Amino acid sequence: MAAVLTRTRPGTDLHMGVLLRDALTRHGVTSVRVDKPWSMLPNEYLVAEVPSRARVWIHAASCNGATHYDIPRGELMAVAAVVTDETNTRFVYDGFSDDNARPVAQAEACAEAVAAFLGVHAPEPERECLHCGRRIEWIEADGQGAWYDSSNWIGCVDGANLHAPAPLCCWCEDYGVIEIFHASTDALIGHRPCDNRPCVKRRTKAAAEAETERARAEAETEAHAAVCTPQCCPPF
Repeated sequence: MAAVLTRTRPGTDLHMGVLLRDALTRHGVTSVRVDKPWSMLPNEYLVAEVPSRARVWIHAASCNGATHYDIPRGELMAVAAVVTDETNTRFVYDGFSDDNARPVAQAEACAEAVAAFLGVHAPEPERECLHCGRRIEWIEADGQGAWYDSSNWIGCVDGANLHAPAPLCCWCEDYGVIEIFHASTDALIGHRPCDNRPCVKRRTKAAAEAETERARAEAETEAHAAVCTPQCCPPF
């Protein structure tokens, strides 16, 4: 007799199941089901799979000792994803090594690791225009980023503005920093880098691109210095 599986709790219940499912979908992992590795035990896992790859078993560990993908967020100790193939059994994502196991951050990190292992890619992001409400996508035109309508390539239908995309990051609205206010006076006392996963990825990518450009410019300078003559570069 097949094991009877529980239904994933709604997001309003603040459990891990919806967080994990939504994060996996955002990262392009769409073939996900619930299964039990042992039919006689209550442990239920999310199983992500694609053809020709080993399936990935995803669960959340509770500080109360339970192992289940849909535990309460407040009990979270760690999220983990494990794969078993002809080589061995190993972690695809090991949330136990993270000393600051926050539910949203762990769900996003786990989904990113699972997507990378399965070789799937997140769909191109779409947003809604804050002016007209249409769904829009990012298109690169003549080296300058511009927002265009994703269905018929027209501009913002209000006729007066360019599309204004809703932010990807709901924590900092894509500014990359979060304002810190005084607890008593509400005065702005500083900023801290946004540690929401999309912002961390953008910051890491920007730093890598800046380092690549710096290294390229330095190499060009060194190459030119080797052949430069007194009459080559001003001042003469």
